[in-house]
Amino acid sequence: MRSIRPHPVLFLLFLLAFGLTALGAMPADAHAQPTDTRTITDRYVELTFQRRYDELRDLYAQDAVFFDPTGDVFAGRVADGPVQGGDEIITLQKSWGIAEAQFDIDAAFTVGEYSVYRGTLDVRFEESPASHAIPFLTVLRVREGRVVQRTDFGEYVESFELGDGFDAATKSTRAVADRYLAAYTGGDLATQAELLAPNVRFQDPTAQVYGPPSGRLFESAEELLSRRRQIYAAIGTFTFDAEGSFAANHHAVYWGTVRYTANGASYAQPGVMIVEVHDGLVTRHWDFVDYSVGAS
Repeated sequence: MRSIRPHPVLFLLFLLAFGLTALGAMPADAHAQPTDTRTITDRYVELTFQRRYDELRDLYAQDAVFFDPTGDVFAGRVADGPVQGGDEIITLQKSWGIAEAQFDIDAAFTVGEYSVYRGTLDVRFEESPASHAIPFLTVLRVREGRVVQRTDFGEYVESFELGDGFDAATKSTRAVADRYLAAYTGGDLATQAELLAPNVRFQDPTAQVYGPPSGRLFESAEELLSRRRQIYAAIGTFTFDAEGSFAANHHAVYWGTVRYTANGASYAQPGVMIVEVHDGLVTRHWDFVDYSVGAS
């Protein structure tokens, strides 16, 4: 993995995205992050989709957490929320009855403790000869040589032909998420205020590579908008060129390039933005960005 050098220009974007508390603070030394994250996560992905569960058990931290927010379209344990514990996660994985699986990775990046993989998951289950090609994203976090967190996002509605019962929610999610992201990158605070739920949660965990308070979790629209108001005045252009996306039920996933300028320098970094929508309002927003890519 490439080393990441903190830069005052980059910090302006972190302020914008994460609403940090001080405008002049410099990020912590990014070299304090572990250097073997990608080796561990590559191995994890290999073992997971080859269903080599005994070997996989050794990679999980005892208190590891698995969560698939897009699993809300299914009945059962995944839809109930996060699953904690390496043994519990493996039990869940075995219960899916996967006969064959292949994850064709289109893009991946690693920043500090996090690796992000995006591509197509081809899967076949034991009870059916049919295979399913799922647009899929998995985010893995590694600490002390073990996977402590796995978060998945998949387009399951069309991939599994779950029917038209999700159409209304999917249409609303797409419309709201498209409008919100345009407002977010365009500095339109009025539209953001209209679309954000009062208790919206926002976080970019990949920014944690810059040390506290970068990458913190925000849990109110009022606080988030207040910080963004300060930062839009300080940063140059900020855009997100989406190269692809999908929407399913309450979630919309976008991938592409985050572009911004500050102090005469320009940056173009691979990124993923995920928006959760309920009742016409944004209830959660995740960003994952490859901050290891320097100025162009």
